[in-house]
Amino acid sequence: MQFTDLESYYTYLEEDENFSILDFNTTKYLKILGDSSSEVELKKLCSYEQFFCDFSIKKGEHIPQYQMGDYKYPTLEMFDDNFEYIKKRAKETVNPKYKSRYNHILWISPQKHYTYAKQAIESYMNFLENSNFAANDNLLNNSFRTYFENLFLLSQSINYKSAETIDYFITLLSGSKISEFCKYAIMKFIGENIKKSDAVLFEKFLDYAKIQVEIAEDRLLESFLKLLIILSQKLKKSPAIFHEKLGDWHISQLKKEDKQGFLAHHFYLNALEEYRKANIKVKVEQTSVLLEQAKKKINLKRIPFEIKDDKILEKLNQYWKITSDNIKRIVTEKSSKDIYEYLTVENFLPKPNSEEEEPKSALLDLVTTMTFDINRNVNKNKSGMINPYQLHINNFTLRQISCVFLEGIKEEKITFKSLIGYLENYTWYGADFTYVDNNNEKQGFDWIELLIPSLQVFFNQIEADLKTSTNHNQGYILAIDSLVLKFEGLLREFSRAIEAQTIEFKADGTEERISFDKLLDNEKITDLIPANDIAFFKYLFTSEGMNLRNNIAHCFYKTENYSSATMLLLIVALLRLGNYRFEKKLDK
Repeated sequence: MQFTDLESYYTYLEEDENFSILDFNTTKYLKILGDSSSEVELKKLCSYEQFFCDFSIKKGEHIPQYQMGDYKYPTLEMFDDNFEYIKKRAKETVNPKYKSRYNHILWISPQKHYTYAKQAIESYMNFLENSNFAANDNLLNNSFRTYFENLFLLSQSINYKSAETIDYFITLLSGSKISEFCKYAIMKFIGENIKKSDAVLFEKFLDYAKIQVEIAEDRLLESFLKLLIILSQKLKKSPAIFHEKLGDWHISQLKKEDKQGFLAHHFYLNALEEYRKANIKVKVEQTSVLLEQAKKKINLKRIPFEIKDDKILEKLNQYWKITSDNIKRIVTEKSSKDIYEYLTVENFLPKPNSEEEEPKSALLDLVTTMTFDINRNVNKNKSGMINPYQLHINNFTLRQISCVFLEGIKEEKITFKSLIGYLENYTWYGADFTYVDNNNEKQGFDWIELLIPSLQVFFNQIEADLKTSTNHNQGYILAIDSLVLKFEGLLREFSRAIEAQTIEFKADGTEERISFDKLLDNEKITDLIPANDIAFFKYLFTSEGMNLRNNIAHCFYKTENYSSATMLLLIVALLRLGNYRFEKKLDK
């Protein structure tokens, strides 16, 4: 295929019967045509057509082909002639495949007009009705689905030929034009996106899906069971029987072959969830037992990696030399108070994770990722992606903190006595939070007294470890257990002091303490405490990271899970939460 001029390109579009969504070769040959010409106008029109060919519309919205940071390609802004050329092409083009796209681009552009949507709908319908491809071709079935979803959403948005669109799809249910999976996916899409609930339509879908459940196999059976659950809910019918069958399907996958480890855990967990929704207590109990047994065979080994690029290694070594030299200088020249303040305000914590910054890969659409907690339970709040926050804590933050403590202990500036003195004199922990009640009895907390046991045990152990060049995990159990639980108490005390809500009232009139996570999300807290510190506290104490509060309170930690490193992170958190003054309390 080679274009000698734009007319040959237009002829190619009119004769094109390819049902796929994108044709990258077309873009390539348009570029060759534009680059080979000295005519400015031809170059410009070739560029417009390249943008047009690369323009992808899925589920009624433009999806950029490439995106890196703020850069996207293609975008509507690239059609910088007020869309005059696209309007012209929308009128002239006959092939419904391209006529629908020209008009759909105009519909989602600033030139948006009802006429363009109508033209796109009619062209989509014409194109789909006259399409012909092998029903077992998955790629072309996927193309059909994309075209139909665009048609359906357009027809719903302007209420034009919406009934005809649905009627057309219903005729496909009794034929073999598209695959059963494609039928399932479109029924699910219609059910989730139809503007006005249609009980008659949903009953038709329900009846069809029930028939398929009796004859379908494996993944297709799973898909139709999930569809039946959705349809039952929309029709206000109990989906319990389908939840149970879906649970049975997950169990059946284990019986087909000897699945162990991650796979067994995956299927048992999904089955358990379905049985719970179906309220089948016997199967819930049976599956729970099997799930616990399967956990023992999950191998969660760490996979190390090493950097072999000499330039990267050199830069890292330079960075660590500069950092360690700076820390040694601070520890040598500054007082204990200055060192603790350095740990309180120095910007060595990572920035909070955000969904926009989380790395994503199209390859991960092809696999299932699972994130396990310390108890080998799947954490459904985590994506299974690499966590940049955790990488930063482990490879940078902790290394800097360790260097400060190591040098500080060597110089005898970081000691149990100096730390307690700093907490007592320069943090709000030293304030008197006690009071005498009506019975002349002392109430409230002396936080320094409560913190002393943990810190004293820690310093005794770390000093012993440094002298013997060892790391006795067992020696840090008491220190970590105590400080983790005290930190929640300190956070609640802090919340009360700034008049942030710490108790909420349930619908039945009972009181309930606000969770640790909600305490940190309170506006009064976030207005005072920097976002980096909030993210650090969440990483340490909630399911967003180490989940220390839950793991300690429920005895999930084994001896090997305890370490001096964890205690160092806790002390930094303690210093950062204490970096405030309550004038009424500290008025001396």
